[in-house]
Amino acid sequence: MFTKKHFKLTKIAAQVSAVAVAALFGTQAYAAGAVSVTSSWTGSDNSLDGGSTAITATGIGNQNGYTDNPALNNSAWGHAGTWFVFENTLGGSDVSVSVNGAAGFVPGVTVWATDGAFDGGTTGFGGEVPSGTVFSGTPHVFNGTGAQGDAGTLWMQDGQGGNVLETLGYAVSNPAINVASAAWGESVLAGAHDVSVSNTFESGVTGITSASSATLDFDNLAAGWYAVYVGGTDSLSAGGGYDLVVSAVPEAETWAMLLAGLGLIGWRLRSQSREVESGMIPAA
Repeated sequence: MFTKKHFKLTKIAAQVSAVAVAALFGTQAYAAGAVSVTSSWTGSDNSLDGGSTAITATGIGNQNGYTDNPALNNSAWGHAGTWFVFENTLGGSDVSVSVNGAAGFVPGVTVWATDGAFDGGTTGFGGEVPSGTVFSGTPHVFNGTGAQGDAGTLWMQDGQGGNVLETLGYAVSNPAINVASAAWGESVLAGAHDVSVSNTFESGVTGITSASSATLDFDNLAAGWYAVYVGGTDSLSAGGGYDLVVSAVPEAETWAMLLAGLGLIGWRLRSQSREVESGMIPAA
């Protein structure tokens, strides 16, 4: 039978345990899964490898999940866009990430390198608070264009609220976008941009945009996992469906070898044709 003394000691122990757990979660541990990662890859294949050098997925984008939303001071809207992950096992290959939308969808896209498959990050990690928005924290409003470690990215950063290692690049297809300082102080500009801070994962980022498409090209993309966020960039648009295509591009040396091989085959066929026409059919 518990006495009042026993009950008091038990209550104190429970309080101490609660404080210890709170301290643990406040300084080291976190609960990932703040945003959901889609599994809409065609054939459930999200790996670039020898058997699949091009993988595809589909999505439906709203008008301004990526930028151009005044309620978010033009920052990204983590729950309004779509999150994808893919694995590149073809280390050193050039890789292209393209979003091709319907006429009503004006896309924006960012690609990050991650430590394993993206875990979804942590809601409101570190008390990150944006400026000039009606929402209080990440990832409802997050920094989709800044370098990893900048304000608005800690919720998804490796060792902080998630497992993202580095922001590699972003592309915005709306030519009217020219934001100098969004909710987290980040720039959001039309066109394709390299925002990587090292050559750990690629040796260069370029790209191209048009009215309803945005493409990022990565030179020598390292083997590993990558996260992709896609959303709309035009509040005046209707939104709509899109295709995401991630493809490995053969190296220049590979193209040279292929062309050389085709040239050799062509030369051999022409030689055989001349031999047949001259009656000099080679012995079997």
